[in-house]
Amino acid sequence: MMTDSTRESAYEAALAALIERVRETRAEVGTEFPLYADPETGEWVTTSDGDWCGGHWIGLLWLATKYVDDADERATMRETAYARTETVLHELPAETMFRGCNLLYAGFRGYDVTGDRKLFGLGLAGADDVRAHFDERARQVPLGEFQIRGPDNFRGEPSGDDPGGDVIGAVDSIYTSLPVLWRAFAETRTPVFRDTAVSHADRHLDWFVRSDGSTWHHAEFDPESGSLFRQYNELAQSDETCWARGQGWNIAGLARAYGETGAERYLHALEQTTRYYVEHAPPDLVPRWDLAVSDPDEPRDTSSAALAAYGLARLRGPDQRVARLRRSGREILDSLVHSYLVTDPDDPRYGMLFQGCYNRPGEFATDNELIWSDYYLAYTLDALLGR
Repeated sequence: MMTDSTRESAYEAALAALIERVRETRAEVGTEFPLYADPETGEWVTTSDGDWCGGHWIGLLWLATKYVDDADERATMRETAYARTETVLHELPAETMFRGCNLLYAGFRGYDVTGDRKLFGLGLAGADDVRAHFDERARQVPLGEFQIRGPDNFRGEPSGDDPGGDVIGAVDSIYTSLPVLWRAFAETRTPVFRDTAVSHADRHLDWFVRSDGSTWHHAEFDPESGSLFRQYNELAQSDETCWARGQGWNIAGLARAYGETGAERYLHALEQTTRYYVEHAPPDLVPRWDLAVSDPDEPRDTSSAALAAYGLARLRGPDQRVARLRRSGREILDSLVHSYLVTDPDDPRYGMLFQGCYNRPGEFATDNELIWSDYYLAYTLDALLGR
């Protein structure tokens, strides 16, 4: 077991590695957005518009400006962050559950670094977009119609009755959509932001959290009444199993909901779903792409672990139940730092976080560095180091 001092040193080395990876990535991708990288060469596959996760790259750029000493390089990073923010603002539709996290990271978190009130306004605009996209009947921020890049069967084999994204709720949405609402409420005290977040989070407990602590990926609802039509898994092995990254999104989202409200129902669900994660992950707590999969040859997914650590390790408060959850988050984080992140400066892959699995059913980027994994790991380390 690590002491506090050795853990801090390991975290500092890990964050330094991730910041260096951001610096090298910016030089490599230019005006593009990194999406996933080859584990051998470190070369990024990029997009011109950021796809669903462009805000994660922008957030990493803002974070890096806190640590880069050279004034000219820091200014270039800021310019890049501003330019990519304009791209995301105009390319990512407002009617998608991904709008919130992208404008939280590009807007509010950019404001936290720069003090630029225009970025603050962008964060508020993201909250307004999420509120407008919220389905009052279903009490969900739906998936929306945004087409994520990936294999042709990203959403499974097509059928004649595939629902549209406007009637699909997703387990991810508790984190991709709600944090910008929590932040907007904290800044403005406008009740509708908090009320929308609470309404969605409560429905999440009903529709996505199973009695054993696993989670569903999707819930289809009736467009007229908002009532639940069916639950199903898209990126899991089957409807009887549990998509690991979905469990990570759920943990991050419930941790934030509990932190914002102190509500017992969110803490209970967080304990329940964290227990399922811990009990079904391998001993090092980095799960395979589906938590019910035990085949050692199946891909791990460090993005699931990064999300779980991000939610749990940053929990605050002296309560013993919270302390146990926080300890689980630290254990997951320690595993990522020591076994999956390259922290040797002499290694040409310095700063890469390995074994992210984007889409196993579609056989798409199943063993790669993923930009959102880097984001959640870096921000967790930054928060714990108190920077």
